[in-house]
Amino acid sequence: MIEPDSALHASVIPRRVLIIHNPAAGRHKRRRLLEVIERLEQLGCVVTSRETRRRGDAEDFATEASPDRHDAVVAAGGDGTVNEVLNGLGRGPGGLALGVIPLGTANVLACEIGLDPKNVDQVARTIAFGPARHVHVAVANCRRFLLMAGAGLDAHVVAGVSVALKRRAGKLAYVVESLKQAVGYDFPLLTIRADGVDYEGRMVVACKGRFYGGPFIAAPDADLETPMLEVCILPNSGIAGMLRYGLALPMGKLSELPEVQVISARTILITGPRGAPVQGDGDIVARLPAEITVGDDTVELICPL
Repeated sequence: MIEPDSALHASVIPRRVLIIHNPAAGRHKRRRLLEVIERLEQLGCVVTSRETRRRGDAEDFATEASPDRHDAVVAAGGDGTVNEVLNGLGRGPGGLALGVIPLGTANVLACEIGLDPKNVDQVARTIAFGPARHVHVAVANCRRFLLMAGAGLDAHVVAGVSVALKRRAGKLAYVVESLKQAVGYDFPLLTIRADGVDYEGRMVVACKGRFYGGPFIAAPDADLETPMLEVCILPNSGIAGMLRYGLALPMGKLSELPEVQVISARTILITGPRGAPVQGDGDIVARLPAEITVGDDTVELICPL
């Protein structure tokens, strides 16, 4: 959990920021982005922006960013855009903080750090002056992620949901896709080896943060600033099992269900149907078998004051 109590590490001088964004975002999101940029400039920030044209551009732009010209790279978009920028920063020269303008469907990272996507002034002030905290980054088969990685039904839902449906239905797109996938999904057994101990389940989510799917707490003990995974293992299969989990999650009760196991680990190996998708931060980042680890790799994440 990121606690908003470290103003001592806040930036006194407005940051020089590179904002990476998708110009194809909807009209309302683009207007909000422009409002944030205008507010950043009013606060004294030097703002540069780059527009993505295709998948992978955000990662490449972040890799090319130079600490000689910028203090931070800001991902304007959803958690998937943040993930691309995170991976790009990992390939870059270093010395740059990561910021976010939350414009996505779920905005899980914004929930995690206490950033209100609709509060333009808070978002801008956070980017300009907010403390940059060292948060531990996890890796799934060489791909970095910040929030969570999972295999099973949730990864198939992420793989199947369309951008068009997300734009039309927002968060409901994932509910629709979950019901659609659950009907034909056979819920294969997954084996999870966590720090040398074997477990089994039908779905697994390795959490670095507390939140999952939006403002829903799946792993209450997870902490971005700690090099540890909180691994949620769900054993039930079928639509009935998924409905049970789907109802428990928004009530913050998922980890309290008697059949759900939550274990702490630094390394897990997930095996199951070879080539099955693994989602990380809401995008497909790997395929089974997948090794997920967290170690000393960190990124400076700009958080609210």
